[in-house]
Amino acid sequence: MRRMFSRRHRLALTVCAALAAASVSAAAPAGAGASAHASRARLPVLATDFGAPRVRPATIGYTGDGSGIIGRLPSNAYHHVVGQRPGFLHWTTWTRTHAAAVGTVWLLSCTPSCAASPFYRYPVTITAGRVRDGHFTRLTLYYTYQGQQVVDRRCIRAPYNEGYGIVFNGRCE
Repeated sequence: MRRMFSRRHRLALTVCAALAAASVSAAAPAGAGASAHASRARLPVLATDFGAPRVRPATIGYTGDGSGIIGRLPSNAYHHVVGQRPGFLHWTTWTRTHAAAVGTVWLLSCTPSCAASPFYRYPVTITAGRVRDGHFTRLTLYYTYQGQQVVDRRCIRAPYNEGYGIVFNGRCE
C-alpha cells in the first residue's frame, strides 16, 4: 500500500530540508572556514624592542643599545633631545610580504660618550621584508647623517625578541 503525500506536505518537507541544509552549511564555514580565512589574512609583525612585536608599530628600537630609535621617541628616553619631540612613523604600505614607512630616526651622536650625548632627529624612510613565521626579518633604513646618505640594513632571527643584528655580506650577524 503506497501512501501519497499531499502537495502541502511535500512543500513543507522541502522547505524543512532546505532550512536544515542551509543552517548546517552556514555553521561550518563560520567555525572552520572563518579561522582558516583569518589565519591567511593575518599580517606579519615587526620587532620593536619595546614589548611584543606589532603590526604598524609607532616606535622601533633597532640598535639593541638604545642609541637608535625610529618613530615616536618614548617619554622615558633619558637623554636630552635636540629637535622637536615626539617624532613620527607613518606606514605607507603594510602587506603580507613587505612594509614601508616614512618618519623620524633618533640617533645618539655618542660624543663625548653615548651616556652624555643628546638624541638628534633625522628624516627616514624604512622598508621591511623577508617574512618568516609571521615576522618581518629584514629592516632597511634610508637617511642622511652628517651630510652622508646612509643605508642601514638590519635583521632579526627567531625567536624574534632578541633585538636586531646587522646584515653583513647578505647574512644576519
